[in-house]
Amino acid sequence: MRRTGKKSLNEKGYVSKTDTFLKEVNDSLAKQLKEQNGINKKKDKKMPLVAKIFVGLVVILSLGSGAAAYYINFVLDKATIVNADTEDIYIPVSQEVFEQDEKKEDAIEIDPEEVLWGKLSKLAKKEEDVVNILLVGEEDLGEEENGRGRTDCMMIATISKKENALKLTSLMRDMYVQIPGYSDNKLNAAYRNGGMSLLEDTIELNFGVAVDGYVLVDFDAFESVIDALGGVEIKLSEIEANYLNSHNYISKKKYRNVKPGKQILNGNQARGYSRIRYVRTANGLTDDWGRNHRQRKVLKAIFKEYKSKSAVELVAMLPDIMKLVTTDLSKKDMLGYIGLILSINADKLQTLSVPVEGSFTTPYINGMSVLLPSLETNQEKLHQFLFGTEQ
Repeated sequence: MRRTGKKSLNEKGYVSKTDTFLKEVNDSLAKQLKEQNGINKKKDKKMPLVAKIFVGLVVILSLGSGAAAYYINFVLDKATIVNADTEDIYIPVSQEVFEQDEKKEDAIEIDPEEVLWGKLSKLAKKEEDVVNILLVGEEDLGEEENGRGRTDCMMIATISKKENALKLTSLMRDMYVQIPGYSDNKLNAAYRNGGMSLLEDTIELNFGVAVDGYVLVDFDAFESVIDALGGVEIKLSEIEANYLNSHNYISKKKYRNVKPGKQILNGNQARGYSRIRYVRTANGLTDDWGRNHRQRKVLKAIFKEYKSKSAVELVAMLPDIMKLVTTDLSKKDMLGYIGLILSINADKLQTLSVPVEGSFTTPYINGMSVLLPSLETNQEKLHQFLFGTEQ
C-alpha cells in the first residue's frame, strides 16, 4: 500500500518473541473454547458472527488482563494509524485531471458552467447513536502525482445503535460533484486531488453527512483479505467468465481460468471481477452501476465467509487483516466501535446505492461520461437511510 507523506505508528519491529506469544495466545484460545465453552466445530459454525466474535473476546479476556491487553494492542498496532500529529498535510496536485471517456451516442453534452446544484444544507448531519465510517479502495496507478491514485471503491459503513443495524452505502465513483477548492469533477477525483480530508469534505458538502473516520485499503490488500479467507463464492454468468478469461482484469494470467456458474474465486480473481465495467451483470447493470453491484456482491461474499469461520479462526485472523488497514481511527475509537457492533445484530447488512434510481442524468461533461445527481433528492434519501430522517 502506498503511504506517501504518512508516518506509521506501528513500525516497532516486533521480534520473534512477540510472534511466539501470539501463537501461544491462539493455541490457548482454541483449547479454552473447546474445554470451557464446549463448542465443537459444527456447532460453532452455526453461531452468528457477532456471537463468535464475542466468544473469542471473552476467551481473550479470560487469559488475564495483562495478556488480553497485550494481545489487543498487538492486533490494533498492526494497522497504520494516522492523525493530525503523525500525518503530513496532503500536498494538493498541481494539475487537475479529468478522466476521459468515450462519448455515448445518446449522451447530451453539457457545459460545466450550465450545471445547477440547487440549495443544500450547510451543516453535515451527525447523530450520537449513528456512526459513519468511510471505506475507501484506492486504485493502483503507479507513480501518480503525490503518490495517490483515484478511489475505485467508496462506501459508507454505518453502525446504527438506534436501529440496531449495520448498513452499507455505495457511492458511485462516476458521480459529478462539487469538490471544494477544485473544479467540479467525478467523485473519485477528490482523493487524488487532496487526499482523504478532501474526499471527506466533498462527501459532507454534496450529501450533508459527517464522516466519523475512514479506513483506506488498496487492491493488493483486498486480494490478501480474500486469500486469507480461502476465497469467496461468486456466481459468474457466461459472458462475465469469458470476459475475465480474455482480458487483463484478472492480472495474473494463470488465474484466468474461471467458468460460468458458482465457484470459489481467489483474491486476484475476485479483484478482477469487482472491477468489470463494460459487461452487463446477470440483472442487466452496466458501467459504474455494474461495477458497484459486483463490489457489493464480493463484500457480501466476504461477510458470508467471515460468518462461516470459527471463533478461534476469526480471532487468529485479526492481526493479518489489521495490517492491511490505514485509518484515522484511534485505538480507543476502534475498541468503542467493536463494542458497539457486538451490542447489535450484525448478521444482516442493509444496502443503498447513491445516486438512487431516478435521481440522476447521464450527460457528457469535460470529456467525461458522468452521473449527474440531483443532490437534494439524494441527500434526502441518504439521510433517511442512515438516520431515519430526511433533514
